[in-house]
Amino acid sequence: MTPAATAMMLACATWASTGLGGIAALRYRDRMHLLLGFSAGAVLGLVFFDLIPETFELAHERRTIALATATGFLGFFALERITAFHRVREHGHAAGRHDPELGTLEAAGLCVHSFFDGVAIGVAFQADPKIGIVVALGIIAHDFNDGLNTVTVVLAHGDSLRRSVAWLLVDMIAPVLGAAVTALIDVPPRMLPWMLAFFAGIFLYIGAADLLPEAREHDSPLVGVATAMGMAVMFVVIFLQSH
Repeated sequence: MTPAATAMMLACATWASTGLGGIAALRYRDRMHLLLGFSAGAVLGLVFFDLIPETFELAHERRTIALATATGFLGFFALERITAFHRVREHGHAAGRHDPELGTLEAAGLCVHSFFDGVAIGVAFQADPKIGIVVALGIIAHDFNDGLNTVTVVLAHGDSLRRSVAWLLVDMIAPVLGAAVTALIDVPPRMLPWMLAFFAGIFLYIGAADLLPEAREHDSPLVGVATAMGMAVMFVVIFLQSH
């Protein structure tokens, strides 16, 4: 089997992993505050333990790469404000945390991240099949959280169950499409640090400024435990991926 075919096969395995995460979010909606806390920890763990270290390992211009992270953070904040302004003009009230449009934006961001997970699998196999297998196994493991997070952010903003399922399906197919793209074209290695840094900024905003405050609206002390567990799970997954 060629490296490209192996990359596609492993990318398809992320489809099942993402789907299982989404099903878990749908099944336990009555514990949404705990899922939000866990998702916040998982998203922040992805940033702190994976995206940022990987970005600085690949980058030569570290200060400018840090600017890319800030751009992602502020860019998503700007999108949120634009959505709020649009809501005021169209409906006469400001967009809040429970606005479905914000959930849609965040779900779209997570799906784009999943697309680049597939790209990462393909690029890793282009570099070395052994590295590709390790990277793919790590991505398969944390894509469970991607499915969980995608459903959670849509439901957390008051959108419908049907919409959350639709975004879950998009998130499931995104890594497969990403891997397919790398089978057709070679991604310039110099672009990867910038892409990773930009998405690190976006997910830093989603975890710290959106999911975590939403989870803290519930008085349960277990929210903090769930957040710590989310970060711990992501740390273990990334640690195993790197060894």
